[in-house]
Amino acid sequence: MIVGHSERRSDHGEDDAAVRAKAAAAHRAGLTAIVCIGETLDEHDAGRTLDVVAKQLDASVPDGATPSNTVIAYEPVWAIGTGRTPTVDDIGSVHGCLREVLSRRLGADNARGMRILYGGSVNAGNAKALLAAPDVDGALVGSASLQAKDFLGIVAVYGT
Repeated sequence: MIVGHSERRSDHGEDDAAVRAKAAAAHRAGLTAIVCIGETLDEHDAGRTLDVVAKQLDASVPDGATPSNTVIAYEPVWAIGTGRTPTVDDIGSVHGCLREVLSRRLGADNARGMRILYGGSVNAGNAKALLAAPDVDGALVGSASLQAKDFLGIVAVYGT
């Protein structure tokens, strides 16, 4: 169950507390919560990416989150559907920061086992490089999943 996606946060006023409550409800229902976080273009351009995503993650992940019931998805809002993506180094830096926040909140073992996905204009042409970034455990694919040919190009990256 995806919670905290940028459209829900921006278009429906879903804040970190609501995301946390929805993730906890997913856990109670036996579902895996995919908790989305990401900065806006203004936050990115102001150099606040790490601060923003660390705060969002800390406030959005419920107590009791484990690798078996929670997945984190970093989706920079400014990259979703725009064709723009952060650099591989930037993605690795953000994912490393997220792993540190998880370690502090949930313990080192949970943090090591938690999957952190990257999402935001992932396509067949950039998937291999994006998925090779440090601490990237997979992709959350949006519009590229709507056409089989496009999606299969991303899936093929996992075999290489």
